[in-house]
Amino acid sequence: MKKNYNIVAVVSARAGSKGVPNKNIKLLNGKPLILHSLKSLLKVKEIDKVVLSSDSEKILNIAKKFSKKIHLMKRPKHLAVDKTPLTSVVKHVALDLVKKKYIADFVLQIAPTCPFIKISTIKQIIKLLKKGNECVVTLKKIEHEHPYRAKKLNEKNLEFKSFLKNINVEKFISRQDLPILYCTSGGIYARSFQLLRKFNEKDFNLGKKPIGVVVDDIEAVNIDRHIDFDLAELISKKYKLK
Repeated sequence: MKKNYNIVAVVSARAGSKGVPNKNIKLLNGKPLILHSLKSLLKVKEIDKVVLSSDSEKILNIAKKFSKKIHLMKRPKHLAVDKTPLTSVVKHVALDLVKKKYIADFVLQIAPTCPFIKISTIKQIIKLLKKGNECVVTLKKIEHEHPYRAKKLNEKNLEFKSFLKNINVEKFISRQDLPILYCTSGGIYARSFQLLRKFNEKDFNLGKKPIGVVVDDIEAVNIDRHIDFDLAELISKKYKLK
C-alpha cells in the first residue's frame, strides 16, 4: 500500500449568494465565514495543499491575508454561475494542478457554509480514503423531517397525502419506530482523483460503493439562509467555537 499520498482540499466560494448576500465573507463570531473551514484544513497535516477557488478578488484577498499557505485560484466565469455543480469547480482545480505537475491521489471538497466540521472528522475521512475507498462523504441522521412523514400538498384544495407510496397518512408511527435514515450533510465530499476526473455533471459522482461518515448536529450546520446564520452565531458563542 502506498505510504505517501498527495491530498488536496478545495474550498469553493462564489461571490454571488442569493439566500444570504456576501455570505462567504459575512462575519461569524467575528471572523469571515470562509476562514472557519480554511483554518481547520490548515491544521490537518495529512493535507498537502489547501486551495481556495473563487470568482471574487475580495474573497481571495481575505484568504491571502489570513495565510500564505492557502493556494488561491481564480474561478473561470463559466464555473461561477448559480447552476454550476461544485464538483465541476473541484475537478477544474484538480486538473489545473495536473498542468502544474501536481497529481492528487485524493481531493476533498469542503463547503465553507459548514463552519463547524471537526478536524477529527477530516482525518477520519482521509484515513478511509487511504484504505482504498474511492468516495467518502459526510452524512447526518434524519430526525424531524423524516421521509415517512413527508406530505404532498394539493395547493388548490389543500388536501394532502403521503409522499411515499404504501404509507398510510393516517397511521401514527412514533419517532422511535421510524427506520433510521441518513442524508448527505453537504460538508465534505472526498474522492479519489481517478473518480473525480470522470465527473460529467450528470450525477453526484459518488462511485460504486460510497462510504458515509456520520457527523453530529453541530457539524451538520449548513448555512444557506439568514436564520441558518443566526443559529450558527448562537452555536458558535454558546460552545465557544472559533
